[in-house]
Amino acid sequence: MSVDSRHESKIREWMLATISNGGIERLDDLHIDHIDENWKQRTNWIPASISAYELAVMLQSNLGLNVQIALAFSLLDGTGQTFDTEEEFQSQLDWSPPSLYLFRAGDHKHLSKTVGFDPLPKTLASRFPPGTKSFLLQWATEYGTQRRSIFVEA
Repeated sequence: MSVDSRHESKIREWMLATISNGGIERLDDLHIDHIDENWKQRTNWIPASISAYELAVMLQSNLGLNVQIALAFSLLDGTGQTFDTEEEFQSQLDWSPPSLYLFRAGDHKHLSKTVGFDPLPKTLASRFPPGTKSFLLQWATEYGTQRRSIFVEA
């Protein structure tokens, strides 16, 4: 079995299980390092997450699943709306590897904390499938810190 087919198999299994067992409501995600052990390395996070997202979008289409695929990047606490370079963006990633999420088609509640649109650097945004959009989400925690994430979806 090739690396790509192993990745595809893991993503397919997660998608079908998430849809069938209530995982959408629980916000069950799939961290990229659970798809491939080599994707634990921080330097692999961006290319690995793009690959995982593309595979998930392809599977969603091939399987005819009525869901929305999202890729989430968890960022360091703070503020900031855009990133000029991939290096700047990568330096803002927190300790958690990016992960895939599934949402019901047409459900946009997960974007309710959006404070910015298309915050990714153009060089990174151009590596995603055409029509992909990104959203910067920001919210206050109970401790007064500002949490941030970027969601990418078509």
